[in-house]
Amino acid sequence: MTERSIVEAAERLRRHGEPYLVATVVCVQGAAYRRPGGRMLLTRFRWIAGAVTGGCLEGDLTSKAWSLTRDGSPALLTYDSLSPELVDDDIRAAFGLGCDGIVEVLIERTGQTGRVDPLAIAGRCLRTQRRGAVATVFRSDGRVRLGSRLALVAGGELEEEADRLAPALRELVLADMHAALETGASLNRTYTTEHGFLEVLIEAIVPPPRLFVFGTGHDAVPLVQLARTLGWDVVICAADERHSTRDRFTMADEIIVGQPELIAAKIAEADRAVAVVMTHDLERDRESLALLLGTRARYIGVLGPRIRTQRLIGDAATDPRIHAPVGLQLGAETPQELALSITSEIMQTLAPVPPPARETEWPERYPATVVHAAAV
Repeated sequence: MTERSIVEAAERLRRHGEPYLVATVVCVQGAAYRRPGGRMLLTRFRWIAGAVTGGCLEGDLTSKAWSLTRDGSPALLTYDSLSPELVDDDIRAAFGLGCDGIVEVLIERTGQTGRVDPLAIAGRCLRTQRRGAVATVFRSDGRVRLGSRLALVAGGELEEEADRLAPALRELVLADMHAALETGASLNRTYTTEHGFLEVLIEAIVPPPRLFVFGTGHDAVPLVQLARTLGWDVVICAADERHSTRDRFTMADEIIVGQPELIAAKIAEADRAVAVVMTHDLERDRESLALLLGTRARYIGVLGPRIRTQRLIGDAATDPRIHAPVGLQLGAETPQELALSITSEIMQTLAPVPPPARETEWPERYPATVVHAAAV
């Protein structure tokens, strides 16, 4: 999962021309704190954003990363819980390594000409609400450079680096990239052909949920704040123009006043549109629900008891997207607790079913061919 905070931090560093490193979890076997695609950004002097461990090793990686990549080449670090060299319990705890866990971290300097920048690709996906897939080579027989990449944004052409993969390999990788676009799940693949042996992270880049909040009361504020903290896009759908609304929701990405056609268009272009109706006004709630039921919003939460929602929309209340009363039943009382219950229910609703693993024989202590799906 590529976090919005990391993408935005990388964009700031590029604008300011400040060199930085990216540490990426590229493969995991067994239990671990982060899954493949987890990232951390470092400048020469400090940590910037993200994490690849539970927090204990960020300082250690900061001190080593620049020297490991002094010649500009990427470096692959392997943390194996069964290795006799890994005797530090703090390291095991930091990565969340189980009794038989392996975590591999790729460290790279950025800004090299002719290379695919996965965070720039992620930024494009987040801005356009389109899915993407990035394939990163993290082990090979020497014929393919460590860190070589392919990138694909939905609706676009395959993006390649100057030193391209052999056509046969490229087609194999591209097929798995298309699958990642469809499922939204990241995974590891191994390719063995006459053109070489590769281990590759196929990373699905899925835009954050776009939350449409119908209502501008004080109880909506914690929901908007929590959603933005999670990195979601947030659109406030207001019935009328008020200065207090803009003051209250400065953290929102956008405020739309009226204009149901524009709201419907924004929902249509979103990869994962979700909505919460909390206007505290029967007629406005009815209008909002009528609009939402005609869209492809994946979650529609309605504040208030279910019988109220049934009176508002009748048989349409049986639509599986309707969640009334809104939120998981956590015993929420305060607006802050309600915000937690709502965002939790949305995450639960959007969580994918992991694809089945493919059984493959591997040399001892090598990562499995397929890792757990990344949550989207």
